[in-house]
Amino acid sequence: MVNMSNKINVITLPKGNPCQIIDSAIDDEGGIIGAHRHDYFEIIWCLDDIGKQSIDFVEYPSKKGRFFTIAPGQVHETAELTDNYRMMIFSTDFLENRPRHQRMFNAVFRAHDDQQPYFDTSDDGLAYFEPLFALLLDEFHQPQTDWDLIESLLTSFLRYLLRFSIDTEDKQVVKDTRMTKVLELIECHYRSQRHVQFYADALSITSKRLNELTKKHVGKTITRLLHDRILLEANRDLLFSTKTVKTIALDLGFDDPSYFGRFYRGQMGESPAEFRKRTSE
Repeated sequence: MVNMSNKINVITLPKGNPCQIIDSAIDDEGGIIGAHRHDYFEIIWCLDDIGKQSIDFVEYPSKKGRFFTIAPGQVHETAELTDNYRMMIFSTDFLENRPRHQRMFNAVFRAHDDQQPYFDTSDDGLAYFEPLFALLLDEFHQPQTDWDLIESLLTSFLRYLLRFSIDTEDKQVVKDTRMTKVLELIECHYRSQRHVQFYADALSITSKRLNELTKKHVGKTITRLLHDRILLEANRDLLFSTKTVKTIALDLGFDDPSYFGRFYRGQMGESPAEFRKRTSE
């Protein structure tokens, strides 16, 4: 368990500033702070192998050519990072909402689909990343920033990021659109819809076929994916809020807090109160 403070900050972008482009070599402020959640998307480009990122309670080492991708709502903390990094931060509605863009965006920011929250890239990508980032940084610091131009440059950057990413055995991009859809459905409805049939009906397939689909792509049944999403949100609240266990249970759609307690213990091997006490110590 990563050592985080017991109070979490919620970070927002400055009003009227839908995007920030940061080069640690020239910018004094970069948003690299303690444990926090934010309402924007964030990409951290590591230029060396020093440091680590904690994302949703899991630690990942920094690596030269690694791009961490952090979505709104995820718990994030940086540790032992040098001043050798770059960042791209932008609001949820900054990129143009078109189907092709959305597919690209879903491939980059996969916060809840059991994929690692980073891309490792080949050296060949530098020939594209470096000039694009320089253009983004230059435009961001213009007296009258052209946000449409930054949106176009950022979209190009994300597409090149996918092109030059190195797929590993434990990190494959989900390319089946039905899998993308079911993960979106889970994110929207995990508090209220716990039955497999709801998600199968939404995809117009049988429950059996849906489980085959999720097991093929992420190695888990739909029920396991639902349980993991519920537990993630429960752990976030237990660690970083002052909500009572009863309130957390009700917020997560459990009418009976005692049932939530049994569910949590069955999944985690300890009660919510025991988890909160252990991690706070």
